[in-house]
Amino acid sequence: MRFDKAVLVKVIVFSAVCVAMTVLLGVRLANTRLFADRLTYEAEFANAAGVIKGDSVKIAGVDVGRVMSTRIEAGKAIVVFGVDEDVRVPADSRAAIRWRNVLGQRFLYLYPGDGNEVLEEGDRIPVSRTETAGDVGELLNTLGPVLRAIDPEKANTFLESINTALAGNETAARALLDNAASLGTDLAALDDEIGAVLESSDEVLGTFASQDESIHEILRRLDSLGGSLQRTTGDLNLVLSEFSVVQRHLDRLLSENAATIDATLADLESVTGTLAKNKRRLARTLCTLPIGVAGYFQTTSWGEWFNVRITEVIFKDPESNTIFSRSETPQQRAEEPPTPAFTDCGKETFGTGGRDGSKAARAGVSDGPEALVRFLLEDGRG
Repeated sequence: MRFDKAVLVKVIVFSAVCVAMTVLLGVRLANTRLFADRLTYEAEFANAAGVIKGDSVKIAGVDVGRVMSTRIEAGKAIVVFGVDEDVRVPADSRAAIRWRNVLGQRFLYLYPGDGNEVLEEGDRIPVSRTETAGDVGELLNTLGPVLRAIDPEKANTFLESINTALAGNETAARALLDNAASLGTDLAALDDEIGAVLESSDEVLGTFASQDESIHEILRRLDSLGGSLQRTTGDLNLVLSEFSVVQRHLDRLLSENAATIDATLADLESVTGTLAKNKRRLARTLCTLPIGVAGYFQTTSWGEWFNVRITEVIFKDPESNTIFSRSETPQQRAEEPPTPAFTDCGKETFGTGGRDGSKAARAGVSDGPEALVRFLLEDGRG
């Protein structure tokens, strides 16, 4: 029996293609890859329900490996997974179990850390850096009492209302769902920040709980304050009404005397301008004022009155001839006459000195009126 070589070649090629397609289909069904070099790691979970051999391992949404096996160790689930050799996993990475579809299939998702060190083959991600997927069965068990309490007729009415409201708004509904999905993705990326906020909120609430008595006292005092304000409502209304009356009177007073006020301000501006222009003269006047009243100082130095003392008496005839004269004796004179304090007015000094030519302490121009007050209060006897 003879065979056509062309037919034989075709059969062989067809058989090879079928075998290759069968192998490829088996690889796809097994959710694995051929001839892939992978590094093996472990992750410790409190609950790894639904995770089976062959589930995908993803980083940033890209398949990078497969789950190789699962086991129980010290009450924790240990998931052994492989990652492509060319993918480096930082040592501070986190692992989480995520839903793959509504049928309950899962996959392992890795969140790379920021550290420079990488996991070595066989290293384990501790349970403190792993997250489990939500349990739908537990959720349904929790919602069971709520679902049993729902009236079917009311639920149907509600669903019909929702259907009527969405009719003709399919585009807006799809946009809303897309936005919700985007929001969910953004919130998932902020998982650490949200966890920190929740922990901080727990600390804040704990602090408030520990200050229960203080908060109660504050509320009690606020209640007392509210009662006091309520009792003085009439007085507050009276004050507000009287204040409006005062405001009207003040407005009328200012309106009627606006011209006078403007003139007074203008005059005041003129006075201040004159004082500013003659500032140096004013300073000199204030500085030399003590020496100007020195005579009054000497006259009134013996009390709070003018004390006039006759130092010499002379009697003359109509021709101005001296008939009799009498003067103070040296014993009746003071050793040194009272003198006012010296005043230094810049380059020139005004004042008097004692018989020995010595000078009293000086006061500068900056002393201003204080020098005059000091001069009038001094006894002048040095």
